[in-house]
Amino acid sequence: MTVPPGKTDSIAFTCLLGLMATLPGFGTDMALPALADTATSLAVPVHSAGLTISSYMISFGLAPLAFGPLSDRYGRQPVVALGSIIFVIASVGCALAPSLPVLIAFRIIQGIGAAAMTLAIAIARDTFDDSVVRQKLSNIVMAIYVSPIAAPMVGAALLQLTSWRAIYASLAALGILLLIGLRFGPDYGRKPRPTARFSLLALVGDYRSVLSHPTCRAYLFAAAASFGVLAAYATGSALFLVQVAGLSSTQYGIIFGLTAFAGMAGAFVDGRLNARGVPSHYSLSIGFTIQVLTSSVLLAMTLLNWTPTPIVILLFVMLTFSGGLAAPGLMQGALQQLPEMAGTVSAATNSFVMISGSVTSALTAVLFDGRTALSMAGVMEFFSLLALLFLTMAIGRVRQQALMSS
Repeated sequence: MTVPPGKTDSIAFTCLLGLMATLPGFGTDMALPALADTATSLAVPVHSAGLTISSYMISFGLAPLAFGPLSDRYGRQPVVALGSIIFVIASVGCALAPSLPVLIAFRIIQGIGAAAMTLAIAIARDTFDDSVVRQKLSNIVMAIYVSPIAAPMVGAALLQLTSWRAIYASLAALGILLLIGLRFGPDYGRKPRPTARFSLLALVGDYRSVLSHPTCRAYLFAAAASFGVLAAYATGSALFLVQVAGLSSTQYGIIFGLTAFAGMAGAFVDGRLNARGVPSHYSLSIGFTIQVLTSSVLLAMTLLNWTPTPIVILLFVMLTFSGGLAAPGLMQGALQQLPEMAGTVSAATNSFVMISGSVTSALTAVLFDGRTALSMAGVMEFFSLLALLFLTMAIGRVRQQALMSS
């Protein structure tokens, strides 16, 4: 079901989806510069303050598993509104937290609220037809890439002006802005289905349906493996560029921001290709091929003990560009298989991606030898090949379905 054109074609609606997609990332990235100040204020070690990040990410990764099926049954709008209210209340709680345990508890609740905003992908699928949905998903991917660029800078600026508590107050204000947009914006997305009762067995059945669909499953696994490559880069690049190459934290932050711009550029290029009628499997094939080649070159350079920093940074730029280029097509490919369950598919994608990213990030950090980029390059190589394998399976099944229907 798509919503008739009108307000959903407006710039305001596009901005609403962008805010919905960006706000969860701001919940993480704005708080990063404040870890030391938070630790000092609450009289705890800095590594303990780091739990405010991991606790948020865990709940953000798990909560969509409930929100997705709920939105398929009762509509996207009420579920996103509920999540936004939870996010605002939890953000205020974080700003007023008198101790670290209280702050962590509110961060967990905040992550639960933020998880409802992952439905931006499902809303785009519901609202726009197949001819333009990939372009809209490209806009969402570009919005997601705004967070690692802008959020740390905003957080650092707030720290200069006031205290770490202002960061959480600002997140509450952004949540209120989203609620205002939901209240006065257009009616969109899947309508409630009162006959479809919600229960634990029904939820398990929904995910069984998603994972038993071979094409949808292949796209989900391809997305998870591809994000695993990017997560290995995010962790490994910090370790390599700062500890091995000797760059300062400020220099690394600038480089990381530049690579995020490359991801935005990749998503923009995919949107332009969609506007010209280029099928998504071309962007996906190019993006995944770049991932494999980039990982292979980095691994070969590492084994040869030749890793000049400028070339390594160029490889990072190519890698994030490929991630942005492929992401919209991966989302569209998975959602197209089960459009009536777009919320569940979106939730499954988010959870697979978060799990894969956690695994590859941990592997990269644990295997880091302190001297080379071997752990990062090895993990990237394995997961990029895995992503290409699953993509090949997905495209093959799509072509087989097309032949059977013709």
